[in-house]
Amino acid sequence: MKDDLKQDLLHALFYFKKATAAISRFLVNAEGGGISVTELSALNCIEYCDEKDCETAEASHLADQTTHHAMHETLAVSKAAVSQMLGSLEKREYIQRETDRDNRRKIIITLTEKGKTTVDQGKKQMDALMSRIITRLGKEDARHFVRLLDRFVEVVEEEVRG
Repeated sequence: MKDDLKQDLLHALFYFKKATAAISRFLVNAEGGGISVTELSALNCIEYCDEKDCETAEASHLADQTTHHAMHETLAVSKAAVSQMLGSLEKREYIQRETDRDNRRKIIITLTEKGKTTVDQGKKQMDALMSRIITRLGKEDARHFVRLLDRFVEVVEEEVRG
């Protein structure tokens, strides 16, 4: 493989990170915003994370509830990052945490009304943004990008695992 292609691929990765940062800034600056893409993803995970959607058996079977461990698995971030994010979301009253009565070691995370409203607004904002991006890219290029990114992540995960 030519070194130019390696450099181009590495540059594209950093350039992609720039795009995700721009999306995060868009959400933070949007009307009713003030939340990052990662935080919105966490709230979305809490809203929809159940036994079918989460990659862990610890996920709650109740709607609008999830566990710290389930979020760690689903969002693919460190437990420390989840803890820090949850602390921030709780302080800003998007979520509430309580100890599971059946298993005192498990903390149940629930969206507050403010959290539910924020998820709904964030989804609408992201839907509108993605619609505009798809219109500009074209459906064929957008689908091609998704396929390539999925394949890229698959290959990277296989290579990193060894």
